[in-house]
Amino acid sequence: MIRKTISLLLAALLLLSLLSASAEEEVSAAGENRICLLCGSEYPGGACDACGAVEGLWECFDCGIRNCLPACSSCGISRQDSVRKTAACGNLLLAYPAVRYLAARQDAAALCALAGYYRSGVILPRSPESAAACLEQACEKNYGPAFLEYGRELDRGDFLEKDPRHALDCFLRAAELGVAEASWYLGVYYAEGVVVTRDDARALEYYRLAGEAGDPDSWMSLAWCYAEGRGVERNIETAVSWYEKAAEAGSAMACDYLGYCCMTGELVPRDPAKALEWYEKAAALGSARSMMALAVACEKGEGMEPDPAQALSWYEKAALAGRQDALEPLRRLSEKEDD
Repeated sequence: MIRKTISLLLAALLLLSLLSASAEEEVSAAGENRICLLCGSEYPGGACDACGAVEGLWECFDCGIRNCLPACSSCGISRQDSVRKTAACGNLLLAYPAVRYLAARQDAAALCALAGYYRSGVILPRSPESAAACLEQACEKNYGPAFLEYGRELDRGDFLEKDPRHALDCFLRAAELGVAEASWYLGVYYAEGVVVTRDDARALEYYRLAGEAGDPDSWMSLAWCYAEGRGVERNIETAVSWYEKAAEAGSAMACDYLGYCCMTGELVPRDPAKALEWYEKAAALGSARSMMALAVACEKGEGMEPDPAQALSWYEKAALAGRQDALEPLRRLSEKEDD
């Protein structure tokens, strides 16, 4: 009996030491306050003021079990690994507490994600100043995607104040850190002469570098250079081959454009049936424009026999993908189907 009591006391002391170490890790990493892993709120300790969760409570991403220890009692995944999976899950509401938690620990990827919350106004109020601060902190850690995103924001100028020269510096640094898309932006800057002297040959080289580094959309820009004779002798056949290479590498834009070319006869002989193949590939990759093109083709019988039911299905998919112009034909065909 005494041995059993001692064993239970030792187990309790071990549990308390683990919880204490976990709490100390929270404070040392995040400062005086903690971040609740269930709701994302900041609180001084004890229990979360917003949701009432006890200090250190987290929910396992893999199995949904709630835990206070550093590893899941059910599946064994560590808290840190679970938090990182949650932060990267793509669901803004589900990811937020994990993103906030990691950002408080100066995790560069989480700081970038937190900037996105400040930009979108989802959960957090829109704040250019807070978004910029998050991106700057991530850049201080030499995180390539942060330089890319900061450059994009400065280039667009619709959220942060437009600053193309600072954007160029960000793209240059991102490219140095191996971010493929940054080279594409550099190509655009040289092609358009944005804060640099226009240099078509240099733009062409940046497009090539971006494509070789893994950005399939950059092959489209390279194709455009050949189609227009920018920085290279005009060659339609070579242009088409680059568009096809972009499509084969997974560029929805390239698949969609090749569909457009085959449907209209631009760059290639008109071939509506081939156009539908390209549109279907683009739609599978998420192209709302191709979904709309397929809907129109199914309704009008372009490259196929008219198929109102299939047209209705594509109009619905296009509308769900954000095409406002799909709503009217969707309503019209729905009414016909009901008659």
